Amino acid sequence: MRILISPPMRFGKEFLGAMRRTLEVYSRIGEEVYLCVDERTLPQVDPEISPLLSKFYLVRSSSTDRKTYLKGFFNCLKYARKADVLISYSGYSLSVYYTWLLSLFSRKPFIVVVHHVTEEIRESRFLRSVIAKSKGIICLDNPEVYEELKKLFPDKIILTSTNGVNIEEYHTSDEKICDGIFVGNYGERKGSKYLFQIWNKVNERINAKLCIIGKGWSEIPKNSVYYGFVSEKEKIELLAKSKVFVFPSLYEGFALAVAEALASYLPVVTWDLKWSERYSVAIKVKFPDVDSFAEEVIKLLKDENLRKSIGEKSREFAKSLSWEKAAEMEKKAIYKIIRRL
Repeated sequence: MRILISPPMRFGKEFLGAMRRTLEVYSRIGEEVYLCVDERTLPQVDPEISPLLSKFYLVRSSSTDRKTYLKGFFNCLKYARKADVLISYSGYSLSVYYTWLLSLFSRKPFIVVVHHVTEEIRESRFLRSVIAKSKGIICLDNPEVYEELKKLFPDKIILTSTNGVNIEEYHTSDEKICDGIFVGNYGERKGSKYLFQIWNKVNERINAKLCIIGKGWSEIPKNSVYYGFVSEKEKIELLAKSKVFVFPSLYEGFALAVAEALASYLPVVTWDLKWSERYSVAIKVKFPDVDSFAEEVIKLLKDENLRKSIGEKSREFAKSLSWEKAAEMEKKAIYKIIRRL
C-alpha cells in the first residue's frame, strides 16, 4: 500500500509531538510512505529525528512560505495521485483541510488521525463536516477521546492506535539540577495555572527549583528556570537530571511527555483524571486539590529512597510502551478502514 502523509511537516521550533509520533509510527509501518515536508524548515531537523526521515520518500513542499505554498501543494498532489490513501496526521484544521483538498483533487480516500479532541473540533461545524468526509478516524487508545469522537461522529468508523517510547534513549543521572520538571507548552489544557499554584505551595515549605520545557511561557512560577524549546538530546538530559516530573495537565490523548518521564526513571505526579488512567504507576491527586498535589511533590523531594523505588517502577512500566506495537495497530486500522470502501 502507498500512503501519503500531509500537510507538509515542519521542523525546528515548529516540530510538535504529533509530528514526532507520526515519524515514529510510520517509519515502522512496513509500507511505502510518502511524507510531505516543509522545504524551508527541513534543514532545521533535529539530529535525533533525522534518521527517521530516511525511512520515508520525502515530498518537498511548503507550509511556511506563501510564495511557494501553491507550488508545494501541487507537488504533494502529484504524489497523492500515486497513493492508495492519504493521512492527515492530526485533527487540527490546517492538517485536515490540506489533506481534504489533496483528496478532492487526487480522488483518493483520506483518514484523519486524532490525538485528542480539540476545541476546534468541538466548536467548528465546518471542520467536523470535513472530518466526516474522511473514510475513517484513527484515535489514540484513550477511552475519553474515543467516546467523545463517537458522539461527534456517530456514523463514522473510528479505530484506535497507540503511542510508544524509545526506552533505550532515556536514562537517569546522579547529577540533579532540577527538583521538578514540566514538559509542555503554556495553555489551559496543560494545566499551566495549576502549575503556578502547586509550585508556589511547594516553595512555601521547601526551596525547590522547577525546570520548564516548552513554548509560550511569558511568565513562570517563582524559583523556576525556563528553557523554552530544546533539542531532543537536551530534553533527554534534563529529564535525566531531574527528581520529579510535575504534570498537572487537564486533558491528554496519550501524554508522550509522561511516557518519556517514566522512561527516565522519574516519579510522575499528575491529576486523577480519565486521561491518566493508563499510567498506573503515576501518583495521582484528586483534581483540583493543589495542596495535596504539592504535598506529594514535597514528599518525593524529601525522600530519595522513595523516589528511586518509584522511579524503577516507572522505568519498568515504560518498557510496555512500544512504537512497534503502535505501528502494528495503525497499519491494521488503516487496512480495516480502506477495506470498507
